Amino acid sequence: MTRRRPAFTLVELLVVIAIVGVLIGLLLPAVQQVRGAAARSACANSLKQLALAAHAHHDARGRLPGGVIVSADVNDGWATGFTELLPHLEQQNLGRLYRFDLVWYDPANYAAVGTPVKVFYCPANRAAGGLDLSPVGPMWGCELPPFAAGVDYAFCKGANAGIGTDPARIPAAARGPFAVALKGADGTSAGTTRLTDIADGTSNTFALGEAAGGSVRFPVRDLKDPTKTAADPFTGQPALLEQSWGATGFGDRSHPWYAGVLAVTAQFGLPPDFADEPMNRSPGTPTVYSSDSSGYNRSGRDLVSGFRGPHPGGCNFAFCDGSVRWVREGIDPATYRGLSTHAGGEVLPAGGW
Repeated sequence: MTRRRPAFTLVELLVVIAIVGVLIGLLLPAVQQVRGAAARSACANSLKQLALAAHAHHDARGRLPGGVIVSADVNDGWATGFTELLPHLEQQNLGRLYRFDLVWYDPANYAAVGTPVKVFYCPANRAAGGLDLSPVGPMWGCELPPFAAGVDYAFCKGANAGIGTDPARIPAAARGPFAVALKGADGTSAGTTRLTDIADGTSNTFALGEAAGGSVRFPVRDLKDPTKTAADPFTGQPALLEQSWGATGFGDRSHPWYAGVLAVTAQFGLPPDFADEPMNRSPGTPTVYSSDSSGYNRSGRDLVSGFRGPHPGGCNFAFCDGSVRWVREGIDPATYRGLSTHAGGEVLPAGGW
């Protein structure tokens, strides 16, 4: 007599499948949360390296790097502060490849500007990417490298979008530790900050923050209707906020599709209308130079992009003391503005941002 082998009935099999499905449903959010926390921690570590590099640069040169470095004309972007940080980020080879004595779009710098640097990318946002400049050069009537590697962080310009070569024209209450710096014999001169200039305290002042580039979460807003997105002129798709560690310059109001390596917490930052730039604003504000004669954006026509990140609920920020802290998306606007300025004299609440 042959013994029958035990087997699952159809009902038992369906029950097992249902149980496995429930367990996966319970575990998946936990796994995603752990992965998100790990990416946020890795992002904070990248910012920590950038902050320490800025301090190493200060030790070597007696000043922080310029945010955007220009020559005589503010439209003539020469380099960014990230290029000055390369030697302090274990990027000596790339630093040697990059010709600091030449403008970023000189053919001698094409290879360097197109090189991705891991620490410049937020792991929660991407591992590569940047600006396709091949169609941009003909639009501006100039020669540009075909590609500029991206960066997911930005220097804190403060609470004012005034774009000019004299940062002293921006009142202290709205001025940040990084600005447009005028190229001098040592690389930069006017427009750079020393740690001793940070009267509000280095532990109370943003140095850098997140600026997620190329993310579908942050399309560029239409300047005529901030509820709508601007179209990329080359693809017809929504334009996405993007910036490069090596390529720099300022678009005008007829080319409002780019972000930049500077970020602000407000477009004006002074009463009666601060024109706050909220964290993680979407659609996001492009960076636009409109030749505001006041130097501190009194016309409101200059624009600088805000801080933005891929993590739910807030962004990581590196402070001028080298620490990295999480700042909530719902932070009080006055506190947010105060943290972005280095000599405003604001009284800030302790922690809990």
